Amino acid sequence: MIEGNVKVGIIILNYNGYKDTIECLESLKRADFHGVQVSTFVIDNGSTNESVHELTIWMKANVSNYLILENDIQDAISSPFTLYVGKENLGFSGGNNIGIQLGKSSGMDYLLLLNNDTVVEPKFLHPLLKTARTDSSIGIVGAKIVDYYHRDHYILGGYLDLKKCSGYHYYDTERADLTDLTFTSGCIWLIPIEVFDRSGLMDTNYFLYVEDVDFCYTVREHGYRITCTKDSVIYHKEGQSTVVKPTVTYYNTRNRLYLIRKANVSPKEKLIFYLYFGISRLIKMLFKPSLIPYIKKGVIDYRRKFYGKYE
Repeated sequence: MIEGNVKVGIIILNYNGYKDTIECLESLKRADFHGVQVSTFVIDNGSTNESVHELTIWMKANVSNYLILENDIQDAISSPFTLYVGKENLGFSGGNNIGIQLGKSSGMDYLLLLNNDTVVEPKFLHPLLKTARTDSSIGIVGAKIVDYYHRDHYILGGYLDLKKCSGYHYYDTERADLTDLTFTSGCIWLIPIEVFDRSGLMDTNYFLYVEDVDFCYTVREHGYRITCTKDSVIYHKEGQSTVVKPTVTYYNTRNRLYLIRKANVSPKEKLIFYLYFGISRLIKMLFKPSLIPYIKKGVIDYRRKFYGKYE
């Protein structure tokens, strides 16, 4: 049981995925929020399909008190449900930053960043809050993320490897439960609001990929701990497509180079990264020549400090 009037803002980012978003919202309707004041911020990230129309229909049918914002982040917003309609795709980091700013101006105590392609268990929130409230040094709490389509597989916690500038999950084991972590999936994060005051918002230079690794690294650099709890369970639809877009290789190339430049590591550690990274890119180019232009562009854009969306 959560004592006191705790305010939690749930941020859900939508880009052309209204069917998943609505299923996520339906699961949140069934969730147990007893003792917690919950506000939901749905951020439409410049969708090019009928997402805004469909989300508006759902909202009007299911929410009695709501607010629609169109590219206007207002101060002192007080609504249990907000739909923000963006004009352009700001990427994962930029879109979530809109929600974070809305949550901060609404006086939230915690923000819950939740992927739109998830479904939550009814009692998912209280274990996250219970864990976060055990220690003021906890900056991020993650959950047990079960494969939506294969319920016997899950991830819980993970670790950051700066030699590769990437985050890795712990699969099908609960060994990370309530332990100190260096990384946990950005699919679901519960974050005390003051963390953003010290660590800042998410870095929009990434646009897509590696931004969750960067944020975990930054939060720890500012003295916070990261942990997770197996008692909070959600289901995630990730990884259903076997088609990997070549732009993923572009973002992973450029963004990992950007992260190692930002990271507070020794020259030796940077050298190890560059050796590993160079060899891994060469292998990719040898076995998948179609990716060569994307790897080259990723390196070139990094060198000329061109960040943001792939163009």
